[in-house]
Amino acid sequence: MTLTQATEMTRQQVLTLMACMLSTAHVDGVSPQELALMKSFYEQSGHTDLPPFADNEGAYGDPMAMAAQCASDSGFAEQLVLMSFMTAYADGHLTDAERAHVMAIASRAGLAEARTGQLLQQVKDTLIGAIAMIPDTESVASIAKGL
Repeated sequence: MTLTQATEMTRQQVLTLMACMLSTAHVDGVSPQELALMKSFYEQSGHTDLPPFADNEGAYGDPMAMAAQCASDSGFAEQLVLMSFMTAYADGHLTDAERAHVMAIASRAGLAEARTGQLLQQVKDTLIGAIAMIPDTESVASIAKGL
């Protein structure tokens, strides 16, 4: 689940990811961290034929319709959900509304609720792993509890 994986995606997959990431960010207002994550992903996609980056919701299409179109590709559907959860967490926390939104994306993409829960746990594990090197173990434990 890295931004470099985007180079293996089709143009349409990149646009689908952007639509879903943007819609997730807009659930509680786009934070600078969410914006930076999305822009970095977009710029690292490896596609030169993409429209200019836009952060307005709907700029890349209807996220729910686009998620439904990827239901036949479970690998991409999982990547879509992982990146949507990562976007939600980019500002430091996942709200109930963001979680519900990503769960709806996952459902439209054909993923079972149990699998979506596993993907959410994978994102949490990734985030905990990223902060595990902080020498202040109390702070790491406190952050981990908040995930």
